[in-house]
Amino acid sequence: MPVGEFDSGVKTINDGDEGKIRAMARSQAQAQAQATIKRDPAEALLKIGGEEIEVDADELLEEEPAADTSRGDPTAIDSQTAKFDRSDPTPDHDATGAPRAKHLTGGTLRASAALRRKRGLLGDARYVITVVFGVRSSRRELAELEHRQELRQTSRRRHLVTLGRTAIITDTFDHGAMAEARDQLSAIEDERSKHVGAVSAADAELDRVRRDRESKAKQYKESVAATEKELAELSKKLDPLEKEAATARKRAQELRESLRRIDKQIADTEALFTSVKGEKMDKAAIEADLATHKADRKAVLRDEPVIAASLDALEPRIAAIEGSRTELRKKRVELDRHETEDQRRTMELLDAIAAKRKVVDRASADAEAARDKALYELGDRLYVDRPKSLGPQLAPIDQIDLELGEGDRRIMELREILMNVDKAKLARGLALIILVGGAVGLFLFWVLSKVL
Repeated sequence: MPVGEFDSGVKTINDGDEGKIRAMARSQAQAQAQATIKRDPAEALLKIGGEEIEVDADELLEEEPAADTSRGDPTAIDSQTAKFDRSDPTPDHDATGAPRAKHLTGGTLRASAALRRKRGLLGDARYVITVVFGVRSSRRELAELEHRQELRQTSRRRHLVTLGRTAIITDTFDHGAMAEARDQLSAIEDERSKHVGAVSAADAELDRVRRDRESKAKQYKESVAATEKELAELSKKLDPLEKEAATARKRAQELRESLRRIDKQIADTEALFTSVKGEKMDKAAIEADLATHKADRKAVLRDEPVIAASLDALEPRIAAIEGSRTELRKKRVELDRHETEDQRRTMELLDAIAAKRKVVDRASADAEAARDKALYELGDRLYVDRPKSLGPQLAPIDQIDLELGEGDRRIMELREILMNVDKAKLARGLALIILVGGAVGLFLFWVLSKVL
């Protein structure tokens, strides 16, 4: 137990006894020198000891300046505070001439992490195996730890955001940073609501354009189907007419061939009247043949008006159907052209709306990121101040910080292991393994050569 810890400090001392006054002051200085030293939490977690510090007991006897009550923050650093002067006029010996006591406080430095090593040649050979497996396992563990640390950092940020959100939505909670945070979050939320409205408008416009495109595509399909149906009906009407017209044209062609043949026969028969051959023939027979041919010609000519009338009746109907088919084909071409143009126009409009929506989405995401950042900063401030009403929300963050500290310590040890590989010992071990392996190989080769 430190000297004077439970001492009330009330003692009766004679005015002229200066030795007792110095003894009492020295005992109080020793008690202060043996007091608990505050350490940095990171150093305490990583078990890093401090350097040994010499504390002169009489330096604590110097009169401390009076506390400045004008400071609002007890942790603030006053720029007017004078630096500690090592030129202390107090001598190193007390009034009796005895040297003043020196007190040592602090700890030892942590040993650097490294793979296990043993001395000797066998130790060098074993060190090679230790390095091969140890470095590989250390790198694998280091990669896993770094991934876990990233997940813990993400989880810690999420918990801090949740802490800030809990403080914001709690009406009864009061803190110095709440007013500024609420104003900042209100401005961010207004901006975010505008972006959300723009996103909704863009989505509505996209839906409208898609519905219009679907409606026009459906109408196009219906129009094409109706046009194809009309063309099919006209084709059904046109086929029999074309067959009749083909038959009539064939009959007309046969009639023309018959007339040409009969005309040739008539010409040949009339030529007999003036030819030598005809003089030998009977003129009455020639005239009879001529009359027969002319009669045949008149009979053939009687069929010509019927064929011509049939063709005259069929050709206008065929021409009308052909005209209707041509109009329908033109209509189909126009439908295809309008459909292609509408598709291109719709795609351009959709691309423009999608680009606009992407910009709005990015702005909305930025607003959400700003909101999360503001909540994170508020949660970090509350975590530092640690209000009692938010104790359940602070406990998970404390656990994550502890895990982060342990992970950082282990990562530091693994990195030290990877850095502290004894290359000279590793080289000696490799050389020894190679020499031993070569010697064993030569010995086996010699034995096999003798046996064989």
